Amino acid sequence: MPDIRVRLRGGPQDGQELTVSADSSGKPIPRITLPARARNPEAVPPRLIYERAGKNGDGTWEFRYTGAET
Repeated sequence: MPDIRVRLRGGPQDGQELTVSADSSGKPIPRITLPARARNPEAVPPRLIYERAGKNGDGTWEFRYTGAET
């Protein structure tokens, strides 16, 4: 499957763009998680959750922040 460029909205990564894999339908995978920044280098950082929200008029896909998990 090809990779797709997406834009993150909300949360600590707002505005960041990254490349994700496409699913079997050709859309970006429905959910991505990214490590949060931890102040303590020995701590296990929580994972930021972004879910596919839809495609913009300019053709870019957006993922919206939905929270964090540990």
